Amino acid sequence: MKKIAIVILAVFTTSAFAMGPGHRGGEKIVEHMTKKLELTETQSAQMTSVFEEQGEKMKALHDETQAKINAILTPEQQEKMAELKEDRKERWEERKEKRKQKKGERGE
Repeated sequence: MKKIAIVILAVFTTSAFAMGPGHRGGEKIVEHMTKKLELTETQSAQMTSVFEEQGEKMKALHDETQAKINAILTPEQQEKMAELKEDRKERWEERKEKRKQKKGERGE
């Protein structure tokens, strides 16, 4: 059961913030679509609005899921899960930095 809760948390955390408000993921997609599909300014703005709205919904779903998981776990388990989440975030940041370094080495 613990492993399932951790996997669920990981999935929702990743997806919730992938296109969440303030994240460039949605902006990059809209920029790409604007170029490739030759979207008008109106269409591009509408696409941005869709990504923002969906990001907010995903964030709300993440928060709801997190609350449900926390209701199941003991305070000690919640603390351990928070530590696991922080560890995962640190590993993600390290990988992100390595990707930046590789891009810099390749001159991208």
